[in-house]
Amino acid sequence: MHEHCTPTHGPGHPHPPDIPVDENAPLTYRVYHEMRSVLRVHKQLLMRKLAEKDTHPGQAITLWVLSNHDGLTQGELAQMLSVAQPTVTVMLNKMEQAGLVERRFDADDRRYRRIWLTEAGRALQAELGAVHADVVESTMAGLTEAELTELMRLLRRIGENLTMSTDERQDG
Repeated sequence: MHEHCTPTHGPGHPHPPDIPVDENAPLTYRVYHEMRSVLRVHKQLLMRKLAEKDTHPGQAITLWVLSNHDGLTQGELAQMLSVAQPTVTVMLNKMEQAGLVERRFDADDRRYRRIWLTEAGRALQAELGAVHADVVESTMAGLTEAELTELMRLLRRIGENLTMSTDERQDG
């Protein structure tokens, strides 16, 4: 743990709700901490809003992907979600039982089953789109267009840094 952090959790709590940062910590560390804190609160808001619709994030993103790419195979869906195929299988079983998706054999190659949204799945996806819009509006409320533009520029730069770091690890 960084010397400027004070853990606020104990055994059995691997993800502390917040770690106070020493005001004398390097600026980069304080900014990083602030970014993590904002993401944590954002995630809590999103989780609460999704729970109000009896949905979890994996289902929400699956509905969104299928609303844009109906008829994927489970393997294609797993790849788009960046998760293992067994994870997708378990989730799709639950979503199929809930009447949100259906799996049909591929018309040209019966070895494959394709996933399609049902009408109920489309209706829930539309509701979740409104939830997402509400979360976005809450997140960005009060920021000017100039501030949003600057924030986007800075986040892209951070993303580039992370991409370069990831690429270096894969190459090394």
